[in-house]
Amino acid sequence: MILFRYLVREVLLTLTAVSAVLLLIILGGRFIGLFQDVAEGSLSLDFLWTLLLLQFPSVLELILPLGFFLSVMLTYGRLYQENEIGVLLACGFSPNRLLAYTLITGLFVAAIVASFSLWLTPLSESKTAQILDEQKQRVDFSTIQPGRFQSFSGGQVVYTEDLKDSNTKMHNVFLSQQIKGEDGKVRTAVFKAELGYQYLDEKTGSRYLVLEDGARTEGRAGQRDFSILTFERYAVRMSEKKKSAASLKVRQLPSTVVFSSDNPAHQAATQWRLSLPIMVLVVTLIAVPLSYVRPRQGRFAKLFPAVFLHIFYLSALISVQGMIEKGRLDPSVGLWSVHAVFLSIAVYLLFKEPLINGLKAIKRERGSV
Repeated sequence: MILFRYLVREVLLTLTAVSAVLLLIILGGRFIGLFQDVAEGSLSLDFLWTLLLLQFPSVLELILPLGFFLSVMLTYGRLYQENEIGVLLACGFSPNRLLAYTLITGLFVAAIVASFSLWLTPLSESKTAQILDEQKQRVDFSTIQPGRFQSFSGGQVVYTEDLKDSNTKMHNVFLSQQIKGEDGKVRTAVFKAELGYQYLDEKTGSRYLVLEDGARTEGRAGQRDFSILTFERYAVRMSEKKKSAASLKVRQLPSTVVFSSDNPAHQAATQWRLSLPIMVLVVTLIAVPLSYVRPRQGRFAKLFPAVFLHIFYLSALISVQGMIEKGRLDPSVGLWSVHAVFLSIAVYLLFKEPLINGLKAIKRERGSV
């Protein structure tokens, strides 16, 4: 039991360090993307940290299998290099016990990954979609910064001198839009108004910017075909609700819903959510034999090939999932075929690579001494 706790502690400590590094790298990239949306005015700063926190489950379910794979190889590689496993074998420790202890730890990590893929990730995806939808439905100008020109979708540029009435009204408004004319050429429409506020059409879902007491100028730079229109009130459509076949994406649906569905997209999602914890166990069987380090061999010699093997494993799962969603592959074959291939690789490594033969050789050498 002492030896089991020692091996588990070493693996989990390495897993924590490796996963923390991978988490910082991936979340750093996503933070930059979200912060860019805030800078452009398409996302309120109030939601930045909430959305970043909701990214954790979807990121962790992907990096934990890789992190555990690397942690087993790094930990056991160090134990081989420092002859600790050789000493254990000389004391009667068998290779099968090493594999069993690693699988027990793998089951623990697989349970954590399953909690993410089956429950927390769909929940966080649904909450993220809800926040973004609420952001789009807001009729205030919380994303507008007074005194700054800000770009929005559709080639729109907005400027306001001041915001009043709890950020619901803009004063001294400038708006520039790119409009495609009947001749197919792009024209620029520039609006300047004393007052602006938003209006959301509940029937169509379209959002309008209502301008009051202003002028509209339309034309093309370098041409003389400009038209000028003054108005008391003018509604400019800023965005239109996109029609979608389903109200929710598959990733946002609870596992209880996708498990009971015959839809190919739902069946692909079911197999994906189950595949991530299965992947942890398969890579455990691969990592143990690959972690064996021969004398005078660097502990990182097999690390890079192992990383590429894991990437190929994950890429194969993603590709097959897409084929199931598009109906080009029978779900009964599905992702299970990918697991079967890599499980075969694991079995081959267990019996042909140095896990069994190499460890027994070490034990014989220790015994002869």
